[in-house]
Amino acid sequence: MAPRARRRRTLPSLLALCALLGSLQVTFQVAPPCASERHYEHVGRCCRKCEPGTYMSSKCTATSDSVCLPCGRDEYLDTWNEEEKCLLHKVCDTGKALVAVVPGNRTAPRRCACTAGYHWSEDCDCCRRNAECAPGFGARHPVQLNRDTVCEPCLAGYFSDTLSSTERCKPWTNCTSLGATEARAGTNKSDVVCSSSLQSPKRSDEPQVYLPSLVILLLFISVALVAAVISGVYYRKKGKALTGNVTGNSNSTFISSGQVMNFKGDIIVVYVSQNSQEGPAGSSGGAGEPVGHPVQEESPASCDSFAGLAPRFPDACGGGAPEPDKASRPVQEQGEAEACAPGAQR
Repeated sequence: MAPRARRRRTLPSLLALCALLGSLQVTFQVAPPCASERHYEHVGRCCRKCEPGTYMSSKCTATSDSVCLPCGRDEYLDTWNEEEKCLLHKVCDTGKALVAVVPGNRTAPRRCACTAGYHWSEDCDCCRRNAECAPGFGARHPVQLNRDTVCEPCLAGYFSDTLSSTERCKPWTNCTSLGATEARAGTNKSDVVCSSSLQSPKRSDEPQVYLPSLVILLLFISVALVAAVISGVYYRKKGKALTGNVTGNSNSTFISSGQVMNFKGDIIVVYVSQNSQEGPAGSSGGAGEPVGHPVQEESPASCDSFAGLAPRFPDACGGGAPEPDKASRPVQEQGEAEACAPGAQR
C-alpha cells in the first residue's frame, strides 16, 4: 500500500514540472531577435544604435535606451553605430600638395586629393609630380585628377613643341585659310611655317634700317643749304664793296650815267685798248691817275673803238694806219669825233 501512495504523490509533481518547462519554452520563442542593422542586443534585449553624426555615450539597460551625443568639430561618423567616440577628419596639408576636394561634415568624411600636376603614390603614401610629355607627345585628355599623366604620340597633322603634363597635341596651322602659302612643312615637333609669317618680320624692320640713313641725308642737305646761303651773302657783300673799272690786259669796262652820244640813261661802255691801265710805270702819264678816270692823249694816227648799248656812228678815222695808244680814253660828243682825223689837233 505504501509504494502505491508514493507513486500517486510524485505524479502531480511531474505534471507541474512539465507544465512549467512548457511555459518557459513558449516565452523564449515569443522574444523578437535583433535582426535590424539599426539595433543591437544587450542585457537580453534589442536596443537602438546611434544614428550617423552621433556617438553612443552609454548603452541601454533593462529599463533605459541607449544615450547618443553629436560629434564635435572636425569629427564625423557616417553609419549607424554603437561607437564610444567619433572619428577625426583627414588634414589636407597644402605643403604636401594636398587639397580638400570634399570638405566633410559630421555625417561625411573629408576627402583630400593631390593638387593639379600631382598624383597620389601608394609607394610613399604621398603626392608626386606628374610626368611631363616630351616634344612630339601630348597628354591624353581628359586629365584625371589624382592620376599620373598618360602621354601619347602626336598623329599626322598635329605637333607638340614643349614639355608639358597637361597640354595635348595641337593641329598644324592652315596657311590657305590665312591667304598664305606653305613655306615649310610641319612635323610632330614643329608647326607649319607660312610665307606671310616669314615676310612680316622684315617689313617691321625696314623703317628701323633706313631711318638712320634718312636722318644723315637730311642733315647733310641742311648743312649744304646753310653753307650756300652764307656763301651767297658773303660774296654779294664783297661784290658791292668792289667798285670802279674792271681792267685786264687789253680791255676796260665801266658804267656811265648821263648823256653819252645823245643817249640818255645808263649804258655800259667797253674800251678796247692795246695796253692795260695797270701797265708798266714807263707808260706816259697814266700811272698816277685814280682808277675810273681814263687818260686822253693825242693820237693823230689812231682812234679807239668802243662797243656799248648806244647807237653806232660812222667812224671818222678811216685813213692812216693806227698807232697803239698808251691808255684808253672815253668817247666824246659827235662834234669832237672829227678831231680823230689825220693831222687834227685837240
